[in-house]
Parts: sequence; C-alpha cells; structure tokens
Amino acid sequence: MGDEHYSRRTVLQGVTAGAVGTTLVGKATAANEGEYVVGIVPGGDRGAVRRAAQSVRKELDFGKIGSAISGRFSEQAVEALQNNPNVRYVEQNGRMHALGQETPYGIEKVKADVAIENGETGANVSVAVIDTGIDAAHETLAENLGEGYATDDAACTTGCGGGPFGGGNDIEECLEPWDDDNDHGTHCAGTVGAADDGVGVLGVAPDVTLHAVKVLDCSGSGTFDDIAEGIVWSADQGHDVQSLSLGADSGSEVVEDAVEYATNAGVVMVAAAGNSGPCTDCVGYPAAYDDVIAVSATDEDDELADFSSTGPEVDLAAPGVDVLSTVPRDDYASFSGTSMSCPHVAGAAATLLAAGYDPDEIRDLLKDAADDISLDDNEQGAGRLNVANALELEEGDDEEDDEDDEEEDDDEEDDEDDVESAPEIDDFSLSTRGSGPWSRADVDWTVSDADGALESVTSELLDGTTVLDAESSSVSGSSASGEHELRTRDSPDTVRLTVVDEAGNETSETKDY
Repeated sequence: MGDEHYSRRTVLQGVTAGAVGTTLVGKATAANEGEYVVGIVPGGDRGAVRRAAQSVRKELDFGKIGSAISGRFSEQAVEALQNNPNVRYVEQNGRMHALGQETPYGIEKVKADVAIENGETGANVSVAVIDTGIDAAHETLAENLGEGYATDDAACTTGCGGGPFGGGNDIEECLEPWDDDNDHGTHCAGTVGAADDGVGVLGVAPDVTLHAVKVLDCSGSGTFDDIAEGIVWSADQGHDVQSLSLGADSGSEVVEDAVEYATNAGVVMVAAAGNSGPCTDCVGYPAAYDDVIAVSATDEDDELADFSSTGPEVDLAAPGVDVLSTVPRDDYASFSGTSMSCPHVAGAAATLLAAGYDPDEIRDLLKDAADDISLDDNEQGAGRLNVANALELEEGDDEEDDEDDEEEDDDEEDDEDDVESAPEIDDFSLSTRGSGPWSRADVDWTVSDADGALESVTSELLDGTTVLDAESSSVSGSSASGEHELRTRDSPDTVRLTVVDEAGNETSETKDY
C-alpha cells in the first residue's frame, strides 16, 4: 500500500530524564509517595500486612511463589514490615512507562513476509499486549481482537491530550475499558498482528488473537502492582505470549513475581530492552529478568539505534526506528523505540507456537535463527530476528515451488493418457503426545503410484468429520516419503492420511488417535 494511505506522524522525543515514554523511569514519583508493595512468603499472614496498611490498593496471589499486598503505609509500618519474617520484600510502588520515540518497515527485514507467504501466520495463538490498550475498533485489528482487560487506574479515559505516550491522544469515546487512550499499545499490537486484509499495514503474525491488557494510563505510565496484576490476569487466561513494551530502570520484586508466575504457566514473555542509550549494561526491567526475552532496536540498515539500551541480557535485535503501524482511530503512524522492536519478536514467538513448537523452545529457536549483523553481543544478542530462518524456510521457496509446479504440469500433459491406477499408501505410522493444552500427532508416511504420477499427500487431525489441523506435501514421480506434524487444542479421535495422483485418483487410510 502506498504512503498516500497513511497519516504519518513522526514522533521525535528526547531521551533525557524528562522525556516521558522514552526513558526508563522506575523510581516512585511524588504521586506514589507513601505507596508500597509488600511481598509475603507462601502461606504467610496477609492479615498482619492489611492491618499495617493505612489503605489497601490490591492483593495479588502468585501461588507457590507467595503473595503481595499494595497500599499506603506509614514509614513506621514499613520499618516494622521489613523486619517481619513473613515478609519477602517491601518496595515503593513505582511506575513503569511506555517505551516509545519514533516508527517501522520491519516485516520484510525480519522475513516475516516469507513466513506469511508459506502459511505461517500465528493462527490459534493468543498474544497479550500489556500496554496502554488497543483500539477496540481499528479497521485492521478488530477481526483479531479477543477479550481485553484494564486495571482500575489504567482504564480508558477521554479528554487526555498531548500524546502520543506523554499525555494521551484525547479520544472522544472509550469503546471499552481497555481501549487505547494513548496510541502506544495500538501501535505495538499492529506490529504483532495487524490482519492480512488488504487494509493499512501487515503484522508479523496476521492471524493471532490479540488481547489488550491495559496497565498503563493515558500518559503511558502504570504502577508496579498494576503491571503485575495485568501479567497475572493474562497468564490466568491461558495466553501464549506476552508482549511488554514498557519498563523501568530498576527492578520490581512484585513484577518479578508476576513474571515468574506467568513463566510457570507456560507463557512466552518478550520485553523491550529500554531507550536509555547510548549506554552500556543498561537493559531495563522486566526485560532484564532471566525469564524474559529482551529485545534491542536496530534501524533499516541494521545499525544499532542510538537510543537503544544494551547489555548482556539482550537476546535479540529487531527493527525499532521509523516503524509504521496502527494508531487509533483507523490511523497509521511511524514511531521509534525498543517498544517497536519488542512486538516483532512477540509476533515471531506466536508464529513458532502456531507451527507446533513448545514454549520452552522459542527463545533458543529464535536466537539460533537470528542474523548476525556484526554488532556487539551486548547490542544485538544472538543477532537480528529472522522469522523464516526459525521456521527453516528460505527466501525464494515460492519461486522454486512455481518451477516445480510447471515441471509437474508438463509431466501431467505428457502422461495424461497413461494415468489410470490409484496411488497406494505403503507405510503410515503414527505417534501421539500431549504437551500442555496441545494434542500432537507425528505422521510418517511412504506412498507410491504405479503410473509415476503422484501429486500430494495430506495428513489430517480429526474429531469425527471435523478437521482440527492438516498438513500437505506436494510430491511427484512414482514414490515419496515424508513426515507431518499436527497439533490442536481440541480433542482429536482419528488421523487420516490421503494420497492423490495427478488424475485425481486418491487413497485414504485412517488410524485412531
């Protein structure tokens, strides 16, 4: 789509301490003076903490990790709690901010377009965008939106102007509590999963389900406990990936608890490294936590963005300068920041999960497939994201397929009068397994055709007559063998293998799951 279809708003904000949304600000501000989060040991006495509070904001349960209570506490209460053996930590309820600055072209750069052309689109995978919300009715996001959530303090509000990121976008109506009153979250969501519908822009994984988890208010800022609440809510919904384009320059134990809770639930967590550059060893939180994939920012020439935070925690680099994506309402803009890099990787993680890989494989798969762009390890991690490599796809596959198709067409014309007999299934072996919410089937097959005119082999995972998942391979000649990997969140009962020849003759065989 040409530039005439976009309203291009280039946002140039400094990276000094006063630039909201571009630096990593983690210390409690005046608005949060007297507010603390108290972490409690597993099975610890919450009542004592409640009684010590002047007022309680919220309570968070991290299961076997423990719990936390946030609220207002006097300095005397804080001192007493710090000496309480049932208390794991007491921290000020600081704030994290959206990490934004300017805007992307990055789909082609990270070879997501090659993955999409090969049918790898993130279908049936859920991605939580933990941010300022998502426009509830955007023309190229609406069809991919699932259930959303907003914390009380971050819920959408009208009349908050001065954005993007610092001050809100002054929307006239909040369609949902999780509607985006800032722009930042919608922009990130578009990079993850803008639909391939011929409108606007294309996301890395255009068939994912996007969930707005609004923990940042219209100014792009949110408290530690709100962010922890959003992470836990998303994990409890069973979301597969969490994209966190937010951060602080110091850690938060309540956020770390939430990150561990989500990781234990099988969530793949991706976060922006931060916009504190030029700097060294300055990756922000939650990106710096071990359980989180940390993403730095590069430009169109694979140079490190001057604002990007760097450090040994960086896992991958991705486009983060002049990234074009969605903003409310049915609008588009280019922003820059590691906030823009993070959703590229979140979308890639969703694509791999949809292709059947397990959550605990994702980080290593993406790192092993990354392109070395000759930056320092602290700047690029394993390298710049390459989605097609992670899926073992090569650019140009489609051209080769077209050439193969032409050759098959020529063969079909030559042999058309000779094709009579049906193809045969010589071997059909099946192994099944469960993995988290997934039911999986690995199919090994060998087929043949006496007339030498094989065309395709298809494996299908079925529930009765309903096809839950399928994979096909183009074949030719008189014999072929291969394997298919199928998966579903539903409950299959059979697997069907079908071989077809060029004349349309087919043979099928079914095995119980």
